[in-house]
Amino acid sequence: MNNQISATPPRGAFAPHSTHRVTILLTVVLLATALFYLSFFTVQNGMASTAVNGGASICGIKFNDLNGDGQWDGATEPTIPNWEIQLSGAGLVTTTFTNVDGFYCFQGLADGAYNVGEIMQSGWVQTFPDPNNGTGGGYDVFIQGGQSRDGIDFGNHLGSVSGDISGSKFYDHNNNGIWDPGEPGLSGWVIQLTDGITVWTTTTGMGGHYGFSGLMTNTYTISEVAQAGWVQTVPLTPSHYVVSFVPSQSIPNLNFGNYAPPAEIHGHKFNDLDGNGIQDVGEPGLPNWTINAQGNGLNFTELTDANGDYAFLGLPPGEYIIYEGQPAPYWNGQYMVQWTQTAPASGTYTPTLTPGQVLTGTIFGNWISGQPDFCMIPWDNHFLNTTVLTTEVYIFNASATGQESYTVQMVGPSTITTVTPLPITLGAFQYGIVEVQIAYPAVFTMPYQNSQFQAIVTNLNTNTTFTCQAALWAYSPQWWTSPNVNSGLGGGIPMGYTQNISFTVSSPGGGRMGAATADYRIWAMSRGFTDTSLVSLNGLPPGTVITGQVTLNPGQALDIPVSIVFTEYNLLAPTDIILELDVDGDQVADIVTSYLIFTQAPKLYLPLITRP
Repeated sequence: MNNQISATPPRGAFAPHSTHRVTILLTVVLLATALFYLSFFTVQNGMASTAVNGGASICGIKFNDLNGDGQWDGATEPTIPNWEIQLSGAGLVTTTFTNVDGFYCFQGLADGAYNVGEIMQSGWVQTFPDPNNGTGGGYDVFIQGGQSRDGIDFGNHLGSVSGDISGSKFYDHNNNGIWDPGEPGLSGWVIQLTDGITVWTTTTGMGGHYGFSGLMTNTYTISEVAQAGWVQTVPLTPSHYVVSFVPSQSIPNLNFGNYAPPAEIHGHKFNDLDGNGIQDVGEPGLPNWTINAQGNGLNFTELTDANGDYAFLGLPPGEYIIYEGQPAPYWNGQYMVQWTQTAPASGTYTPTLTPGQVLTGTIFGNWISGQPDFCMIPWDNHFLNTTVLTTEVYIFNASATGQESYTVQMVGPSTITTVTPLPITLGAFQYGIVEVQIAYPAVFTMPYQNSQFQAIVTNLNTNTTFTCQAALWAYSPQWWTSPNVNSGLGGGIPMGYTQNISFTVSSPGGGRMGAATADYRIWAMSRGFTDTSLVSLNGLPPGTVITGQVTLNPGQALDIPVSIVFTEYNLLAPTDIILELDVDGDQVADIVTSYLIFTQAPKLYLPLITRP
């Protein structure tokens, strides 16, 4: 058959207060969880190519098929270095070259369907796999569960294929005695050659090719070894070939064709609501789901019907790999839908079909991946000449089924009153907002102080508890900052598009002793990642921190402009553009504000929270 094969801020002139740094890290963890479960990465060219989200590999050998028989004869046939091999699939096309030992490898591959082929060189003829194998002389390789594939080998002969006596074995699907286009070669069949005294045998390889070499002048008879359930159609009468051979002669195309009743595969696709890998009572079938079958150099695709059933009919007997097509995550208006396979445990079925066999029970199960319930509070909550602060707790129900109820207990250095009636009830994958009011903490005795507070949330249906926390800040009325969005895009920025914003720094109550100067720094922090390589600020290399000073007279406001560009695409890399202001010259950030950005499409299901 065809082988089926937390973010650390950049260090600069000054850093936030330690409690604020804890707040950043805690929020990173919460949002990294909240933003669901995938990333998109690309595979780079070369033997060391990697994809961050995968650990599988596809590897093989390139050999010089000196006798042109379509088989690698080991030490007698050398490998070929510096031959270009191409990989395509899973949204990428990349190439690599064989090394000095004729070895190549594509590493770090994510799950998915790939095609591997060689880049032909002038004067060479491909002998393995057979160019007529239905994939253009390449391999269709399917990776499931991070499993690597090796033995994806290629053989070529310099000049025209010679090598004494050769041919192929094929499946005569329509039983007409002709090797029609689309009819696959059959591997694993024994072909024998005899001069009437000695009998030599070989086995058909990939694409059904076979060959005998090193023969002396003689008359030879070439025949196949029959297999149960198969009827020979080529050659028909007689059922063998008789040839007269002299050395240096090449006698190709001594082909054998066979027919057998085609096999069938019947299966089912279901929604595994509880994720246990078994279709329980009440778990429905999934319609319009792609199921794939590969074997004998052919690719088959079917869609499940309204009941989740599917069938492959008219299959050539042989080895197959059956796997589902995993749909891409999508935004349904409320949340990101991501399916995870639960059955079979191996991810695929690999049956060997006998003539006329009807295989049943190839069942696939999937569920909408769940995360533990979680909550989120806006990153910072600021008191500015106020005695009561209103903020929100966002609660996320990550369950795929049913209605679940939640209650909240607030803990902090202050009196905190829950305004929203409790408990609140949320449906599957919904979020709710609990409004709370926080009295000015008695522990705050001067500006630029901060303290943490948290929400302890209990799921009353499952009796599970989880927490989220953020920071309270006491800011001076003499200084204030806020992001000022000029582009009208909100926080969504298309890849490569420049969004211009500014941070407004103001002194509404008048500077201390007239005009006052503050140091500032602006930097990008990609949540859930350890670098800022996704974003360029003011056209500078990603990761560059912008620093400067601002001087204000009493009652004056000033804009600090910032241009923002996503230099790499990553769906789940929301990034904070952070302004830190040191107003008292002690090299510690007294005021911190930020602006949240993300790649524009698809939209995230989190509420967009505006922070001062």
